[in-house]
Amino acid sequence: MAHDHSHLSATPRESLSTQTLDQLMGWLKDGTFKSGSKLPSQNELVERFGVSRTGIREALQMMAVLNLIEIKPGLGCFVKRISPEYIIRADVLSILLDKESVMAVIEARKLVESGIAALATERALPEDYWRVEDVLIAFDRCIQKNESVATIATEFHCAVAEASHNPVLAKLLRSFTQLMAKAGRLLEESVEDLEAFKRQEFKSHQELFQVIKQRDPEKSRQAMIDHISYSEKLIVAALKRAEELEGASLETTNAAV
Repeated sequence: MAHDHSHLSATPRESLSTQTLDQLMGWLKDGTFKSGSKLPSQNELVERFGVSRTGIREALQMMAVLNLIEIKPGLGCFVKRISPEYIIRADVLSILLDKESVMAVIEARKLVESGIAALATERALPEDYWRVEDVLIAFDRCIQKNESVATIATEFHCAVAEASHNPVLAKLLRSFTQLMAKAGRLLEESVEDLEAFKRQEFKSHQELFQVIKQRDPEKSRQAMIDHISYSEKLIVAALKRAEELEGASLETTNAAV
């Protein structure tokens, strides 16, 4: 059964700003707002996204820092004349702006998901296992179709959280999914062999599921910590590379000026 988790009160403000940033960048990517056009006013955006004025302002400031829009005091926000490639690159840059939130989420995930894995091991019903297996089938299909696996990987973790049969923990984990998926997309942007990376991601989630099915809470707890720690190493390395690339790109731009 599909659940609408778009308005979780438990979602931290940082991730709401990030969520809003993703939606606004989505408009630029799909051509809803073309170069030179004016974005809706802050009041309209507050109304449309159901986010606080602070959340909207932070998202708009991030877009201005990423050079996607120009904020003209008293007039509004205008979309800059930018190439589609730059908008794709802005996805990577936006995660650099949110680096502290990403690292905080990883730390929280180790604490929360290790406990979730232990509970899921004790409490999972056959239908919970079926749900996780469905996600793994969809994961494999994403690889076959050459699609991103970032979102489906977060769905795996949400399915395990549902198997804990603690709705508070399941909802808490849902509140992390935006930043989890964004970190996953950053990894896909930065690896040399994307196909091999996706296959390794699939194998890693498959192996984690096999441990959870063994009904040993402590083993599951440790397997989840190891799984997230492995991702953390990759994300830290990818952030470092992205920062270096961005630094080099800024130096080139300044030299050209």
